[in-house]
Amino acid sequence: MSDNQATPIELAAVLMDAICVPAERERAALEELTSHLGMDLGQVQSELMFLRAFAVDLAASTTLGQGPSCEILRRHLQQSWQRLEGEVGAGLADDLQERFEVYAHITSGPQSHPAGLRGAVGQVFAHCCNAGEQGGDMALLGGAMFAAFYEEVCQLFDAVDLVTSPGDE
Repeated sequence: MSDNQATPIELAAVLMDAICVPAERERAALEELTSHLGMDLGQVQSELMFLRAFAVDLAASTTLGQGPSCEILRRHLQQSWQRLEGEVGAGLADDLQERFEVYAHITSGPQSHPAGLRGAVGQVFAHCCNAGEQGGDMALLGGAMFAAFYEEVCQLFDAVDLVTSPGDE
């Protein structure tokens, strides 16, 4: 396999790590931000995980299309979520599905938010964080995090050739 090739299993593992394990800089910045805003750190971290998961799903759809590579990747990601739910407890899959439905609804409709998709996603993120008075700040954070992560994942999909074997299908 060449340097720019990966199997759906390999790519799913890399993506799950990126979704679930924030960089140390992000963790430190979130601790400071949530403390300053009086927000619950754990809730914001969970919502960012769901936001990144949706960004991966949307990037897969827009970059890979609806072909077999996208479906195989999604299946491996779903299996990873099921394993993770087994480790952390029930409810994770339901929460993830709920966020996917909300985010998918706003991304599939006409964009009437003044800040476009980034702003609409940010508003949903702020709502999911129960941001209240801090809604504007959290919407900016969520929109920026979504846009940056989505772009990174699209670039990854463009740079990597997914190779599947007959057993994947």
